[in-house]
Amino acid sequence: MCGVNTGSGMSYSPIHPSSAESVCSANLAALLENIPDVQIIDIREASDYVVDHIDEARNFPMQDFASLSQEILANPQTAYLLHCYSGYTVAVYGSYLVEMGAKNVYYFDESFYELKQALRAYRKEQ
Repeated sequence: MCGVNTGSGMSYSPIHPSSAESVCSANLAALLENIPDVQIIDIREASDYVVDHIDEARNFPMQDFASLSQEILANPQTAYLLHCYSGYTVAVYGSYLVEMGAKNVYYFDESFYELKQALRAYRKEQ
């Protein structure tokens, strides 16, 4: 479960609420084991994608939400893990997609670099 420790022994989850299902470093391995062919979608700007990206990620920059939503809605059997810079924008996008009828959307609720690190750790364990 993703969330922030409040210091009182309680936590809330996710960091960025959404109608889509949140994924973070703590549960990424479980998602990849249950859905090994999940499609990773990077919604950062194309210029940032060129500089650094997840190898298997495809880039749908934020301004291309219409194309991304068409693909996701046309492929309900495919699971999609969205990521951005911090998790905020993909939480919003995830909610929009769920409201449009998508049931196959996950979003990474941490930073891009935390996703890279979590994927690297997962791959070392494999």
